[in-house]
Amino acid sequence: MPITLPPRRGSGTYRRRAAVRAVLGVTAAAALAGVCFAAVSPGAAAAEGDVATSTLADLTVSDVPVAGLTAFHGVFGTAGSAPDAGLDEGDFSDPSGVLQHLTVHGNGVALTDAEPEKNYAQAQASGFTLALTRPDFLSVGSLDSYTECLPAPVGPLALAYAHTDSDEIDVLGHEVPPGTTRLDVTGAELGVDSVSTATLTVVYDRFEDPSGGAYQPVSSARAGLDITITGTFRDTDGAVAYDGPVTRLELGHVAVTCEAPTPTDTGTPTVTPTDTGTPTVTPTPTDTGTPTVTPTDTGTPTPTPTDTGTPTPTPTGTGTGTPTPPTPTPTGSESCPPSTTPKPHHPGGGGYGRHAGA
Repeated sequence: MPITLPPRRGSGTYRRRAAVRAVLGVTAAAALAGVCFAAVSPGAAAAEGDVATSTLADLTVSDVPVAGLTAFHGVFGTAGSAPDAGLDEGDFSDPSGVLQHLTVHGNGVALTDAEPEKNYAQAQASGFTLALTRPDFLSVGSLDSYTECLPAPVGPLALAYAHTDSDEIDVLGHEVPPGTTRLDVTGAELGVDSVSTATLTVVYDRFEDPSGGAYQPVSSARAGLDITITGTFRDTDGAVAYDGPVTRLELGHVAVTCEAPTPTDTGTPTVTPTDTGTPTVTPTPTDTGTPTVTPTDTGTPTPTPTDTGTPTPTPTGTGTGTPTPPTPTPTGSESCPPSTTPKPHHPGGGGYGRHAGA
């Protein structure tokens, strides 16, 4: 079943990122002398968290005194878009001075866009020329690198390509194909009188991930060119004067991702009550149960009449005497205090000013 893809956004109003991206500058030559090149991730100058990044050029030069080179690092032409942030047409302010070493031919482009339906990044230029020991030390033809990704429900899908007008680059007039190439050159070719000969090792890599330039069922993509040159330089006596990295040039690095961001989940706040268990309720006073009430009961009072026997009537003339029975007097009394039952307790709960090189 064919997949209907959303159209590429080509017009409309976009939000431009206001912050100028930071670039790295080497202030002392000794900072990079004698060290190996460190891989710089695509879009290294873009803000952390961007889902689309583009860097037109990232240049590193080592300190090689015998060849007249001093240490340098800088990036030029950067763009980055955060999730759903829209279009960034690039920053070409060049505070580190990359253009003092590198000529960008034509209208350089570093562009990113991040929309709910698609993220993409692009870098373009008509060509590049790097001046080191001579003005045309390294030349690269036109470049168009592009990455794009589609999130769910259409995706995940992503594509990448890095197109050039030639599969080869030029180093000191020598054509260099992709891969690793060893060049034996003279001091005259280098343009350095203090060098008799030099052996340069050039590693040229054009990468596309995923490869093929077509949609693949992945959520991220990256593309660009990498050129790394190391060398052994010999002085006029033939002795090795320098052996190590010379330069690294990364061109048209673009990258996108449509991976769902991993939320910073702090979880439902864990409330730790002061009460770490079922409270032990100690009623006051201590209730030992229903009290047994023992009344002082001597029983039903039994009247004790004063009985003198059968009364002997004493005739007083003609009258008849009726004996009066004595009033009974109880010998005890009931004492029943009220029953007390305690109540239970319930606990509470675009382009860069259009620089055109030679």
